[in-house]
Amino acid sequence: MSVEQSQINMQRLMLRYPSGKIALSGVTLDIKQGQFVYLVGESGAGKSSLLRMFYGGIRPSSGSLMVQGVDMRQAGESKVRELRRHTGIIFQDHKLLFSRTVFENVALPLRVQGWKTERLIPRVRKVLAYVGLGDRLWSYPEALSGGEQQRVAIARAMTAKPAVILADEPTGNLDVDTARRVLDYLMDLSRQGATVIMATHDLHLLESHPGRVIQLHAGALAGDGR
Repeated sequence: MSVEQSQINMQRLMLRYPSGKIALSGVTLDIKQGQFVYLVGESGAGKSSLLRMFYGGIRPSSGSLMVQGVDMRQAGESKVRELRRHTGIIFQDHKLLFSRTVFENVALPLRVQGWKTERLIPRVRKVLAYVGLGDRLWSYPEALSGGEQQRVAIARAMTAKPAVILADEPTGNLDVDTARRVLDYLMDLSRQGATVIMATHDLHLLESHPGRVIQLHAGALAGDGR
């Protein structure tokens, strides 16, 4: 796949909720494979809504949205499920399964894809070692710090080697040093070829970890640059 290939393309994208509220209005953007993209803007600017559209959590009201070659306005549920297998998602509150071990949390995307246990064990060990948690396989999430839980979430998001990683405020609850470590991992995944799109309020991170900055304001595109 060429570095120049478009992973996400939107033309005059609009999202209107049933209440009548317009969450996104006329957004036109193109995001290439391997780019590291920050989504910035005030609360309610449309950042989370845009990320949700990228994995089919909500559908556009009008305009066009192509994600990894899938038309997100026309795609059926089976097509959306297939898309999600190639998409890593990281939430601010981790969304880990607290009744499962760290190993089982990270193995989940591979189990969904039908990997056999003997094949997924080395893969899970490898990604947990990558985020510095190789010794916590059999711990439960509640025994980990907030930063460690977020690193488990990153390991889970990357375990199936997704083409696109979506991160919604992944550093929002972390101290500055831990946040920078999380950014180090995400930037590294981008260098390995994944397209990483991260919504954030932590604008100071853009100085230590520069990337493409897409600014939303009141649901509209307000800026796009570095």
